[in-house]
Amino acid sequence: MLNIKKANANKPPRVMIFGIEGVGKTTLGAKADKPLFITPEGGADHVLGADGLPVDEISGVKTWAQLRAAIKDLIKEDHGYKTLVLDSADWIEKICHAQIIGKSDKDIIRVNGGYSAGLRDSERLHKELIEDLSTLRETKGMNIIVTAHYQVKEVKDPDMVHDYDAYQIKCDERVSSLWREWVDALLFARFNTYTSQKDDGAKARAIGDDGRIVYTTKRPAFQAKNRYRLPPEMPFTENFWNEFMAYAKKGVQPEEVRTQSDLLEEINGLLSYIPDEKTREVVLKTVESAGDNLQQLDAILSRILEITNKKGQ
Repeated sequence: MLNIKKANANKPPRVMIFGIEGVGKTTLGAKADKPLFITPEGGADHVLGADGLPVDEISGVKTWAQLRAAIKDLIKEDHGYKTLVLDSADWIEKICHAQIIGKSDKDIIRVNGGYSAGLRDSERLHKELIEDLSTLRETKGMNIIVTAHYQVKEVKDPDMVHDYDAYQIKCDERVSSLWREWVDALLFARFNTYTSQKDDGAKARAIGDDGRIVYTTKRPAFQAKNRYRLPPEMPFTENFWNEFMAYAKKGVQPEEVRTQSDLLEEINGLLSYIPDEKTREVVLKTVESAGDNLQQLDAILSRILEITNKKGQ
């Protein structure tokens, strides 16, 4: 007999945050509800929680076996923690590779017969880890936060005229894909930067301030997503976790589909902020060439936001 029930759209959130070094990824985990850290890289040192005290961490997790055992203990034992913070995904991947390579003198590509067999083993082990995290979330009602460093990779997109560079999670694509699919929110954090262009035609300079931004939806320049209808860009302050949870507590929301009309309306609204007439003409020709290709229109919008300094506004 079929056992049917209503799906729970208001489960504890699964979050991955990646981005620029020092932007506050670990601090986000520290400000979450009753956090407990697992930090193979020791990134929780000197990090203070919402109560102003040092955060708790499970010490001595340096191997894959120790990581799996720690999570299984959290599933079995009684404790008052509400959030597990894994800091970070790329360091976890390193200890996974070390588990696979063992005492072999071969690297992760050539081990276990070569032909990327080691990377496929890593994918399998990460799937098992994520299954454990799902069980922890289900049985203990814990939020899961995973931090990650970033890498810049060239994207060969058949829908775009030119290849382009993008910020991506600093893991093998197989592992990165597993995390991206599993989490409810993939957040990209960076410092607020804009460009300054002089009238003499000199190369534009990048200028920054102390502001920090979290991006919650995908752009050509970075990976991101969320299931909570978060604003596309949010200030990344020390209160960000509470602001995030105000949306997450409403539960998973149906995906908001951006139409051609939506994108064109936003692009047209920004044209007046482009001071150079020739640049405006180029933009209009590019928009016309894109037609109803939503991905190209989205890329054009992203570029306009960059050159008009309207990101986050």
